[in-house]
Amino acid sequence: DNPPSLLFDAIDEGPIRKFAGYLLWVHVAVSYAINSQALTSSIDRVWFHRISICGLKRKDRTRWALLTFLISSSSYLVANAIPFFKDLVALIGALTSVPLTLLLPAILYRRVAGVPAFILKSRHDLASYLLVVFSLVFLLCGLFGALDSIELDWSKHGPPFSCS
Repeated sequence: DNPPSLLFDAIDEGPIRKFAGYLLWVHVAVSYAINSQALTSSIDRVWFHRISICGLKRKDRTRWALLTFLISSSSYLVANAIPFFKDLVALIGALTSVPLTLLLPAILYRRVAGVPAFILKSRHDLASYLLVVFSLVFLLCGLFGALDSIELDWSKHGPPFSCS
C-alpha cells in the first residue's frame, strides 16, 4: 500500500536486486563519466597529454578513456571512503577555504613584492609573512579536524567499504 521512500527498496532481496544494483552502479558511473568531461579535458590539456608511456601521447582516444577511468575510479574511492557528506564538505573546505582566501593572496602579494614566501626580509613584509604562517597553521588545524571527524565516523559506522 505504501510505496518505499527509495524505489530500489521495492525490489525483493536476491539475485534480481543484486543485478539491479549493478545496473544502477553502471548507470551512475556512466553518468559521472559523461558529466566529468570538462574536468577530463582540462587535466588532459594541462598535464596528461605529455605522458608518453605506451605511446599515450599519440593515442588520443586511449589517453582520454584512461583519464576518464582514473577520474571516475578516484571519485568512487573518495565517495566510498568518506562516510558522510558533511565529512566530505569539511575536508574540501579545510583544503580549499584557507588556501584560497588567506594563503594565496599573501603568497601572490609576496611574489609581486619580490619577497620569498617563507623569508622575512623587513618589517614591511611582516603582515604578509604572518598571514602565510597563520594560514598554514589554520590549514593544518582544519585538515586535522576534518580527518578526525572522518575517523570518528569510521569508528561509529565501520571502516570504508564495510557497508555496515
